[in-house]
Amino acid sequence: MTSYRSHVTAPVLDPRAAAFLVFSLGFAIAIGLGLVADDADYARAKYTIWPVVALGGWAVALMLRYGPGEALAETSWRMWWAWGLLAYVLHLYWGFGLVYGGDLDAVYAGQGNLVATVNFALLFLWAASVVWAYAGWPGFWLHALTALLFIVSTLMASLAFGRDISPYGGAVILVVWLAALYMRDPD
Repeated sequence: MTSYRSHVTAPVLDPRAAAFLVFSLGFAIAIGLGLVADDADYARAKYTIWPVVALGGWAVALMLRYGPGEALAETSWRMWWAWGLLAYVLHLYWGFGLVYGGDLDAVYAGQGNLVATVNFALLFLWAASVVWAYAGWPGFWLHALTALLFIVSTLMASLAFGRDISPYGGAVILVVWLAALYMRDPD
């Protein structure tokens, strides 16, 4: 088995700065697009999903590439995963909090039972996964389950049900995930 450390190259940008930059630019663009839209809250809810996909998607790619254990712990996975969760919380705030006025019945009526339940389940699991990761508790099953739900919901929302540019974003993140699997060390 080869050592994880022997495969590491120095990143161009510190992972903490990179994750913060993706988060900041993504939300600046989403908020800016909301300023020129007819319905600012809806536009922000719609566009804030892309920083979520970028941050959470990159964390999932790291998980697919390096797998569980020491290798994953030594990557920037936790940073990308935590920033992705924060982005998801803000996305849900605009979507469920402002678009639906925080009315749970309206959320389920507007999103449908499956989509709304998956969104809330993902929020709960993702928050638990981040807490587990930063606490250093073993929880590969939790991280894997959360990543699987993230992957399925991202691909379904973008490729199966997406409109506008959404299928392109879904295709890009799918290629990133497949490349991460391809680059995975078989040892």
